[in-house]
Amino acid sequence: MKLKDLINKSYYVANGYVDSIESLNMLEKYITSNLNVLKEFTGVIIATTYKEQDPKLIETNKILWQHYVPNSILIDIKENRGHSFGIADSENALIDYCKENDIDWICKSSNDVIFQEIILDKEINNADFYYLEGIGISGMKPYDYDFDRIKNEYFYPQTNFYFINVSKIDYLYDKDYVNETYKQIQQLENYNGKIWEYIEGWTCEDFLKNCVNRNNLIKEHIVPDEKYTLLLHIVKDNNIQDSSFKNIMIEGICHLQWSNEPIFNI
Repeated sequence: MKLKDLINKSYYVANGYVDSIESLNMLEKYITSNLNVLKEFTGVIIATTYKEQDPKLIETNKILWQHYVPNSILIDIKENRGHSFGIADSENALIDYCKENDIDWICKSSNDVIFQEIILDKEINNADFYYLEGIGISGMKPYDYDFDRIKNEYFYPQTNFYFINVSKIDYLYDKDYVNETYKQIQQLENYNGKIWEYIEGWTCEDFLKNCVNRNNLIKEHIVPDEKYTLLLHIVKDNNIQDSSFKNIMIEGICHLQWSNEPIFNI
């Protein structure tokens, strides 16, 4: 089947962080860029974390989304607990909403991801989870940079764009564990905001990976083998540390974190 068939029965759910009117102006550019594809989804659900609970920003965010997607559902996260914890809180809120409202299929994305209409024609097989693999140079080292081993054994899905059947999972982040570890880092002096440097395995990607494995989901990597091989060469040859391929357009999908920088198409 084509990805469009899955999109037509899925909700687009995304999380983002808003700290100013300027960030909402930038968000509008992302929305308009994605609008033709967004209209193909059953609905749109957005969870937003704010730097501060500013009523003006909250209302402007709602007006912005509902101007372009009139029936979009806005979830406002009440507390900003920082980068990783804020993502966990917003993604849990999205999953909770879907489970409470019997929504099965979602496309989980983030506000700074753009996509092209070519994704609608992409051929996919039947699965429970469709994803983009994420890998940096440090992820290659344990496999001695053997691309075949990486393709067969490595699994570290990106969290900013994937499709998942929510009805087949129990939870994404264990809320008790997230809250307990949040309390732990509050006791640290000079905490640097990188929880994974203090608690091994505390990354959003690890939580997603564990969810997929724990629930025995059938998974499909949506990047063709030859293109993934090219990506691995790019990571290795350029000693890229970041596993999320920022500003690289892959199969019509791009995590455009640096909007003023060029996009590298492969």
